[in-house]
Amino acid sequence: MNIFIFTETHSGCYKWRGAIPAKYLRRRGHTVQIFSDKSARSNVGPDAIIFAKTHFAEAKPLVEWCKKNSVRVVFDTDDALDLVQPENLNYAGLQQTLPAYEFLLKEADVVTTTTDTLAAHLRNWNPNVAVIPNSVDADEWTPKPRGDGVRIGWTGSPTHFADLPIALDVVRDLQKKYPFTVVLQGICLEPSLEALHDSLLRRRGKQFFQTPVGKSFKKFLEKLSGIRYEFHPSVPIEDHARKVCDLALDIGIAPLLDDRFNRNKSCIKYYEYAMSGAVTVASRVLPYSTEVPITAKNKREAWTQQLEFALTTNRDSLWREQRDWVLTNRNIETTAPLWEQACAKRGQARISPPLRNSCLSPFCPVEHASS
Repeated sequence: MNIFIFTETHSGCYKWRGAIPAKYLRRRGHTVQIFSDKSARSNVGPDAIIFAKTHFAEAKPLVEWCKKNSVRVVFDTDDALDLVQPENLNYAGLQQTLPAYEFLLKEADVVTTTTDTLAAHLRNWNPNVAVIPNSVDADEWTPKPRGDGVRIGWTGSPTHFADLPIALDVVRDLQKKYPFTVVLQGICLEPSLEALHDSLLRRRGKQFFQTPVGKSFKKFLEKLSGIRYEFHPSVPIEDHARKVCDLALDIGIAPLLDDRFNRNKSCIKYYEYAMSGAVTVASRVLPYSTEVPITAKNKREAWTQQLEFALTTNRDSLWREQRDWVLTNRNIETTAPLWEQACAKRGQARISPPLRNSCLSPFCPVEHASS
């Protein structure tokens, strides 16, 4: 098949739902082209187009073109965008994209997503929803040797200011008892969280810190007070797996508030920690409660018990169990056929034909973006 993916190319969502599936679909003999805007030109017409979330503004006319030309429309989303909370950094921007989100949900031939929970929610718009779990590319992950000191860390985007405080009081308490290093990676491009604060103050003014996301950021910084930690800023998405491995974490934490939006997420942090060499301790809420072996209720006592257990037990055997589960159940080598099935029309599983002079109408005047 010849498959087009319309997406942006800089986020973790793109990595998990675009770059990794594309790599392994190509290995299976299919042609996959990735476009980050409407500059879509090709020498062969597509058999299927995957729209990733709502990053392609001109989706409506292109979907109409697909239906006229018997091109299969796949809409992929890994979040319930209609349930995003005001505390989320992306909340305001997402409100503008919800009409396109609902249009694609309704009009797609098939909607692909990450979990059974999210699939059930998306069936409110479209009965044809296929679950394709986020899956690791094992080629990208090489755990680093561990040193003498224990390292407990978290890695992620700036959308988790409200989640992190769940575990920070416990981390502060345990750091007084055990000599471990706390590691935070991601969140921003600035060299420190103080620099991020100053940048937000300069660009958005004091009023930003009275908004829901600003208040959650302030609370996060307050909870960090008294914790000795090292900070690593975000890196380009193509360097992320290597960076997480370089952190050499012994324990990765995944605190998560129990709300409607979070319940529809997937366990990416668990997969990343396991592949990098770290044992995961996560909140006992969806999605982690369905996959992660070591979870804690979002109570101080429960997090203390589980994190102290991870600090004092034989972590090597725990890590190997977690990694082996990820490699068995969340491995793109075995889930790539699910992407193939989603893109194929009934009875179709063919390799795309030789290139011919054709372009993707109505957007064909400029050379396509490379993957």
